[in-house]
Amino acid sequence: MVMRQTVVRYTTKDEAAAKENQRLIEAVFADIATQGLEGLRSYNVSVLEDGLSFVHVAVVEIDGNPLFTLDSFQAFASTVSERAVEPPVSVTGDVFAAHP
Repeated sequence: MVMRQTVVRYTTKDEAAAKENQRLIEAVFADIATQGLEGLRSYNVSVLEDGLSFVHVAVVEIDGNPLFTLDSFQAFASTVSERAVEPPVSVTGDVFAAHP
C-alpha cells in the first residue's frame, strides 16, 4: 500500500492569531481522539521557535485526506488564510521509507 505524506507550512500574523490557530488545531486532535480516522497513519503539528510558524505533517494510507471529513478540520482550514501572513505552502509525495 502506498502512503502519501503532506507537509504544510505557514506563518501566522501575530501571537493572537497563533493562539487561535493552536486552539483550532487542538479541536481537530480532540475529534481524532474521539472519532478516530480511517486511513490516517499519523498527523503531527509543530510550532517553530518563532512561536508564529506552523508545520503540519499528515501521512495517509488511502486516496484523499481523511482529515477533510472532520468538521473541526474544515473550520480550521477555511479560516487559516485569515490568520496567516501568506497562504500556506503545501507539498505532497509518496512515502518510500518510514520508521514506526
